[in-house]
Amino acid sequence: MEVKSEKLKVELVNFYTTDDYKKNLEKVINIIKNSSSDFLLFPEVCLTGFDYKNWKKANEFGEFTIDELSKIKKAFALSIILENKNYFCFFDNGLIYKRAKYNLFGYEKKFFEVGGKPDIFKWRDLKITSLICFELRFTQYWEKFKGIDLILAPSRWGKERMEHFKTLNKALALSAQSQVLAVNSANEKAYGCSFDAWGEGVEFNNELVTTFIDLEKNKKIRKKLDIGIK
Repeated sequence: MEVKSEKLKVELVNFYTTDDYKKNLEKVINIIKNSSSDFLLFPEVCLTGFDYKNWKKANEFGEFTIDELSKIKKAFALSIILENKNYFCFFDNGLIYKRAKYNLFGYEKKFFEVGGKPDIFKWRDLKITSLICFELRFTQYWEKFKGIDLILAPSRWGKERMEHFKTLNKALALSAQSQVLAVNSANEKAYGCSFDAWGEGVEFNNELVTTFIDLEKNKKIRKKLDIGIK
């Protein structure tokens, strides 16, 4: 299925994670099923959090989660703990793409195995990549992904560094001339944003927001501000 128009309706969710994995999953599923959007984005490890005290349980729940979420006939993305890795997972009538986080932050290095470097995948007629939380800081990826359609940043970003998060997302959108979608765990600080190639868009601090992405506008900006993106 291709995107039929130049505008994409997306729902961004600053999810609050409780200690009850199953209730978290039920809430995520309900949000997805009740949404009229083309695509939804949830934060990093939103179903379990970084539950290092229950590490085995969190990994086992990841397997169950993949099976349950694959049943949903909707496009959405989130990150899941599985096989001692932090996987970005993109679903659309099943799991169509996954990549484990490459740039681990702080205490994550004691528990997670390193995944693969961020790369580009296709969904419908769009080119997409993911930068999971800390990976936003590595500007070599910004060069690699210039001009792609969507850059997704599911995060659990510490509230003391929130201004960094806001600045990085807008700077990435301007530098790559791409649409950046980012959400954060409400357990840290609820903040989400959608910035286009002009640095315009929405920022929000509540649980969720629905917005439209104008894909044609980004193409026009690349022509107007020609930095060599084909």
